[in-house]
Amino acid sequence: MRFLYAIVSRLSLPVFACYLLYRSITESVYRERKRERFGFIPTEIRTGSVWFHTVSAGEAIAAIPVIEYVLQNQVSERVLITTTTPTGYKAMETRLGSRIDLCYVPYDVPSCVKRFLNRTQPKALFLMETELWPNLVNQAAQGDVPVYLLNARLSEKSASGYARMGVLALSMLKNIRMVACQYQDTAARFKDLGLPNEKVVVTGNVKFDLNDQDARLPEDLNDLKELKDTGKLVWIAGSTHNPEEEVVLDAHKSVLGQFPDAKLILAPRHTKRAHEILSMSASRGLQACLLSDLDLSKEVIIVDRMGILFPLYQCAMIAFVGGSLQHTGGHNPIEPAYFGLPILMGPNRQNFAEVCSRFVDRDCLFRVNNAEDVAEKVLTFHQDSATRARCFENARAVVHENQGASERVCSLMDRWFDEIKLAED
Repeated sequence: MRFLYAIVSRLSLPVFACYLLYRSITESVYRERKRERFGFIPTEIRTGSVWFHTVSAGEAIAAIPVIEYVLQNQVSERVLITTTTPTGYKAMETRLGSRIDLCYVPYDVPSCVKRFLNRTQPKALFLMETELWPNLVNQAAQGDVPVYLLNARLSEKSASGYARMGVLALSMLKNIRMVACQYQDTAARFKDLGLPNEKVVVTGNVKFDLNDQDARLPEDLNDLKELKDTGKLVWIAGSTHNPEEEVVLDAHKSVLGQFPDAKLILAPRHTKRAHEILSMSASRGLQACLLSDLDLSKEVIIVDRMGILFPLYQCAMIAFVGGSLQHTGGHNPIEPAYFGLPILMGPNRQNFAEVCSRFVDRDCLFRVNNAEDVAEKVLTFHQDSATRARCFENARAVVHENQGASERVCSLMDRWFDEIKLAED
């Protein structure tokens, strides 16, 4: 299986190149630093750093407290961060700036990974959440680079996929020093896959460790927040995918039938789809604008700026979290809960199953299946201030009760750095 994966990954290089070309055509940001994805790293990237890898903006923001801890407490260490998406890259660049080295992670092709490792020569690799790539993990370990997995989550579906990989998955897991899991269900799945008990620890979910600095709304959007403060019905649909936008737009049309001055903030997972959603709105007779050209008289405001969804949640009184009405598996409900919003999600929540269960148990996350459900819930919460207030208290309580994972991970990091330094000696 390992041999087969190595062959397939090598043959996939032209596919990756074509995919990157396509993304570069559709999204100009993918034209930047393309060579890094093939392991060609700029000369300004230093060697011998501790290496953190995150995927996109959500994982990047969640990792920042841990990275900050390393920067402040391991001052002799250089830090290299890689991301997969431009949103993750931008989040790290904005928050950490010149204190770190930053580039894109190479594709999981043997030649690309080898080129990257030979060039960067990292001391250790810290992966966030689910970024387990066989060539990356195995080649790092073979080069005596210790590999750790932080804030790990593993859904039942993903665990089944790894199980089908057989010896390939097992050999990769054997090359991981320690897995810090969000919850017991993830820990149990890693153990079922063959990871020894002593390599698994439960630390909680660092995504709960949000703070007011991350929640700060850009000044140019203060008028949008003040709109909600007037008492008007303002709701938000975050991280939506196709065809979820059609659902929320249809729901908003129903809402407008009772509250003509209601506003919907619609934030697609991929901002490149903003103009497509403008057309969807127009086809339904809805007046819409882009956030970059904000017009508060419009009925729908479509977010076309990356990296600001979290602070935007404070501009609304009810939130629908996307990726949950189709098969993506749902996105992060913690961010709207931080502001105490009642949360609406579809039935597909496997990416955040444990997180969602905590909000469901406290009666502040509600299932919706279609536009009618969404409209009914939005109207109910707008008209029932007592229920909305109860949701506010419960959602905030869940967030508060689950904070502290970053501190637990940082305590582990101290031990791991001692091991890394001992190995160097």
